[in-house]
Amino acid sequence: MELAYLRIGFPTCWCVTSASVPLLERAELAYRTAWRAATGSDIQDGLADACAGWLIRGDALAERARRESTDHLARIPHQDWKWGTATARQRLVHRLGAVSETTTGHPAMNGVSSLVADMRQAMLARWPTLRPVPTQRPWRRSPTTRAPQPLA
Repeated sequence: MELAYLRIGFPTCWCVTSASVPLLERAELAYRTAWRAATGSDIQDGLADACAGWLIRGDALAERARRESTDHLARIPHQDWKWGTATARQRLVHRLGAVSETTTGHPAMNGVSSLVADMRQAMLARWPTLRPVPTQRPWRRSPTTRAPQPLA
């Protein structure tokens, strides 16, 4: 789950971002190397499963105070809402793309790969003005107030 957190775009955080492929590859290699050094074994390849788990976890489309209150995935066709750096639809489209990428060529998840790729394309066709999630955080947290502050 930790390894998938970066690829899926920080799903439980207000500052969802999309990392570049080279950054993802470097971070994942560093994580796997640290894991091997600490445990003496390789990580069992569960990145596709973990990303798919974040996708279907609709509560991660809303801030903590609103989680477990409603089916947030069911709201997407009728309503979009902003939380931090992205809207719920932007977050969902990003996650669909991440799951599509991680499940492509994964023998046990071929059907998932096709389904999420088609869902992503359908969302982009329905809402053509949806923009990708940001690639950089536009805010930083103040260490004293913990409130988002604009970057100088």
